[in-house]
Amino acid sequence: MLQTPPTHRMARAGQSVPAAPKVSVVLPTRNRAFCLGEAIDSVLAQTMDDWELIVVDDGSEDETRDVVRSYCEQDSRIRYVRQPHGGCAPAQNMGLRLVRGEYLSKLDDDDVARPDLLATCAAALDANPEHWAVNFSVGIYRGNREKGWNLLTSIHNDPLFFRVSALRSLKGWDEFYPLFEDNDLSTRGWLYRGWTAVVLEQNLYDYRASGNASQRVSALAGYGYKYLLARNRQLARWGVLFRPLASQTLRKAAAMLSTAHWHNGFLPSARFAHWQQRALEEVRAVAPGVFRRDIFSLLEVRPRFPWGPLWRAERALWRRLHLLRMPLSRRAEAMWALAHNHYFRRDDKK
Repeated sequence: MLQTPPTHRMARAGQSVPAAPKVSVVLPTRNRAFCLGEAIDSVLAQTMDDWELIVVDDGSEDETRDVVRSYCEQDSRIRYVRQPHGGCAPAQNMGLRLVRGEYLSKLDDDDVARPDLLATCAAALDANPEHWAVNFSVGIYRGNREKGWNLLTSIHNDPLFFRVSALRSLKGWDEFYPLFEDNDLSTRGWLYRGWTAVVLEQNLYDYRASGNASQRVSALAGYGYKYLLARNRQLARWGVLFRPLASQTLRKAAAMLSTAHWHNGFLPSARFAHWQQRALEEVRAVAPGVFRRDIFSLLEVRPRFPWGPLWRAERALWRRLHLLRMPLSRRAEAMWALAHNHYFRRDDKK
């Protein structure tokens, strides 16, 4: 049975620690005892002291428990909780249930936070109460601990620093996705809810590309999840969201989405989602219960809800690939290229 750690906090010698921290750092981990200490050390090295660290052990089978408990003995701000192996999203949601801070910072077990990450991001959200997250530059590194890490590039990835109230409003990370769960969270907050994030140019996080994430599922399943996320991204732009059940298989979720398009051209809940983005933003700005009769004047064109032509092209391509006896993984890659190059990419340029 999972035991929740005690909620009280003990001050370190000579320090006065407030009962509730400003920032809660959630660090999900599994079988990474060999590098976990570096991630924890990067939190201890923060210029901001008002934090707590919750390490969620996702059923590790190595020395993870011993590593974390040695840190817990050194610093009472660090808490350890263990759960049966369920994946990254369930581990992050466990951390979300336990946090007591106003803000949440996500840290992967093989990555490193720059020393000023917590202070900089907390100040940014303090100064922008209408924003739900902070998007900062992330350094992408490739290599290993033995040979060293080489910086490849710096990009603005999905946010890793959030308001806890916003995360709980979104019900945390979607446990249907064994990977890309951060992409799904951003889609629900940014595109579907219309929330905005503070954008910082500073490089505050070192992401170490170990390649283990891609090993959670097969290459074919990876394309499937990526494809569902891309379609959901387009739905969110139209004010509609498709949420598979966490218990569903990828095949069943994809079948539900495809069947709805086959019979209706769009999801049943999207029958009236043919407004343009400008009109959708106007609708969201209206106070509840107020009917704007002039809202339709904003609609210069009422396009048909997308994907009608897309599924016909997909069906033709799939049949051709089947006749060529192309392997399933290659078929999935070709289907993804069709949607991305001829549909989603075009939409992103608007």
